[in-house]
Amino acid sequence: MPRIVAALLLGSLLGACAYSYNVGVKAVDGSTVALMPGQSATLADGLLRYIRLSSDSRCKPGVQCVWAGDAVIELQWIPTRGAPRALNLHLNPQAGPTSAKLDTRDVTFTHLGHPAPQASLRIDRRTTP
Repeated sequence: MPRIVAALLLGSLLGACAYSYNVGVKAVDGSTVALMPGQSATLADGLLRYIRLSSDSRCKPGVQCVWAGDAVIELQWIPTRGAPRALNLHLNPQAGPTSAKLDTRDVTFTHLGHPAPQASLRIDRRTTP
């Protein structure tokens, strides 16, 4: 009996590994999606994956700082056609770009949770090429 239970448990664990962790949150134009590292947003023409929070120099809550600080996230754009590309977006517009052009859309980094690195990304269809 213990062997059967062990075999069933092992089979369940292996079956769970066969599926990807995150298949993607559906995102529509004009919406904001909140992603944790490793999660992705599925768009009509590709997949936008939040790879990781690469730096965070923001002030801690309740602390007064001289400079607002910045946070940088690494994203990967995987279009349905074409080569994937890496994106780095800043939360502070004085420190670097807060948005990037995807094929027919713009993605803008609008918020980062504290202390959890959940990133909010605004997805907008670009009206001009």
